[in-house]
Amino acid sequence: MSKRVNKPDRGLVSKFNGRDQMRMNDLQYRRIQDALVKHDYVVSEYENKWGVDRLQELVPSEMRDRFYQQRDKLNAAIEANDGKDVQHQVQVMCRAYVALEKKALEDGMKPLTGEYWETPLPDGRVLAIAKTFAEAGKVARDNRELVVYSLEEIANFIGAEKKKLTDQLNKIKEACPGAAVTSVTPAKDMIDDEIPF
Repeated sequence: MSKRVNKPDRGLVSKFNGRDQMRMNDLQYRRIQDALVKHDYVVSEYENKWGVDRLQELVPSEMRDRFYQQRDKLNAAIEANDGKDVQHQVQVMCRAYVALEKKALEDGMKPLTGEYWETPLPDGRVLAIAKTFAEAGKVARDNRELVVYSLEEIANFIGAEKKKLTDQLNKIKEACPGAAVTSVTPAKDMIDDEIPF
């Protein structure tokens, strides 16, 4: 099962009506390309509203499976270089997105808001923090000049490779409630001297 819709190679096909290696005729190519332009437009609209590959994950598994089966039919039509079938399968896919959205809304799911919090970075850029990974994707698409992270990514960073440093910062914040990290400069050598007083 493919995650996305496959795009045909421009001009050449591996099989066409049982004959090997022949050029796709212009009418078939135009039908396929026109249908896929429409499909890409519809998909982009839904992905901008709901997130990339998110909408189909918000509906019951039976509906999601039917959506994936339909996408496989579209990919098969593209692979067969059948312009009429591609046009038909694209129409069905476009209706499928309408049905997915309707079901998601009925089930109380919400489109992405694009909400984020921002703060300046020391180098002058702006950091945007979104609640979820999907929201971070929308924020990044809508605001390409921002440095965008989700809360989950920040949690992963805090728990990752700089673990010793973040553990120390966490201990400081626990010991001194209200303490704020204003900058981080790792020491070149760990100093283990006693404090001279």
